[in-house]
Amino acid sequence: MTSEAVRDLMLYGMLMVSAAGFYAMFYALGRMLERSSIVAFSYAFAVLQALGALGMILPPYLDPFWKYLIAFSSMVYLFIPQGMWWVVTTFHEKEHAH
Repeated sequence: MTSEAVRDLMLYGMLMVSAAGFYAMFYALGRMLERSSIVAFSYAFAVLQALGALGMILPPYLDPFWKYLIAFSSMVYLFIPQGMWWVVTTFHEKEHAH
């Protein structure tokens, strides 16, 4: 693998991870403030996260195992902010009910 390939994979990986973090942050902020515009803005970072994953998957640098792992984790992460929002709000509702 060339140094350019390593550089590209690192940059796409950094895009995927940082965009996923911003997606979660803006999603939670939008839900907390009840601002659908912020929630909608968070989805732009979800798209960037998916593009970062594609940048690692499409070139021929990685073995199929890693490509499948990246694709799977990227798809699953699209649902984690919503799932965690549900978990947190459900637990807090139960906590306040006692």
